[in-house]
Amino acid sequence: MAMLHRYRILDAILALREFTVSDLVRYSGVKDNTVRTVLNREARLVERVGVRADGRRGGQQIQYRLRPDAENELIGILRSLDGFGANLPPRAENQEDDPVMLSLIAAENVLLRQLPQAPPGDREELVHLAAADYQTVQMLVADDGGEAATHRKVVELLLRLAEIEQEALRLTAPAPTAEQRDPSSLWAPLSQDGDKKIEAIGRDLYALLQSLPVLADRRLLPDLIRRISNSRFGQAILSAR
Repeated sequence: MAMLHRYRILDAILALREFTVSDLVRYSGVKDNTVRTVLNREARLVERVGVRADGRRGGQQIQYRLRPDAENELIGILRSLDGFGANLPPRAENQEDDPVMLSLIAAENVLLRQLPQAPPGDREELVHLAAADYQTVQMLVADDGGEAATHRKVVELLLRLAEIEQEALRLTAPAPTAEQRDPSSLWAPLSQDGDKKIEAIGRDLYALLQSLPVLADRRLLPDLIRRISNSRFGQAILSAR
């Protein structure tokens, strides 16, 4: 998964523009040591601009930023990473210091833009990454109709769609050998109530769209509709009420 980790870190650099190692860890979901390794290897793309206190006595972190003259090169690298760079995420504006929003945006980026482009062998790991981001915030965001709560609902709905898609892939894939079976797999085989799950996603999508507030990320709504429409279950979901 080295290519995926590199993509997620470079993706975070482009989205955040100015950051510390901890910021990249939160946004990308990749471990601290891997973030530092990628930063060292891609040092030509970034520059140090100072230090930031990390809240601990005497604690400081190096503040980096994307070099203005390196942005086109970074976009080219992301697009060259087959399966992960076809769609770039929106920039995170005024949300760099909010770990809840960083986690939600990271999960949305995976589920909306990376997952549809990923080969079957990488899809489950991507869903795991998005689910981990979601689990870090679901107990922290109140269902109060605010922007963070709306993003949480979007991520939850997309995770349910990804679950159905993964179940369908398992049904159509060749049966694994005993050595290949993973008893701790995230998703169980598609159950007999699959139609009900699809209809429930459609109803929840309709309810979400009816109450969607004005969001800072203007791409979220069209990207959400595109993601649903392009799913193998898109017609059934969009026709449900």
